[in-house]
Amino acid sequence: MVGQRLAADCQIIAPIESTYWWAGEIQRSEEWLLLMKTTVERFEDLARRVRELHSYEVPQIVAVALVAGTADYLEWIRRETARASGA
Repeated sequence: MVGQRLAADCQIIAPIESTYWWAGEIQRSEEWLLLMKTTVERFEDLARRVRELHSYEVPQIVAVALVAGTADYLEWIRRETARASGA
């Protein structure tokens, strides 16, 4: 995702234990949580790519609102996820 400029940064938190409903039953599995920093403008492209690569039928793809951040950090995210010329 970083190499494709869909995310400025990715952090992996693992392993985590998940419990959830799927196919009418409670499931438990070991999963890995991936946090990616991107912009609102790049979110749909990022989500599309996650769906293409993920093995789950319904992967967890959510946006968490960033309500505040330092100007230089927010600018870094914007800059690093900017589409290349002609993209």
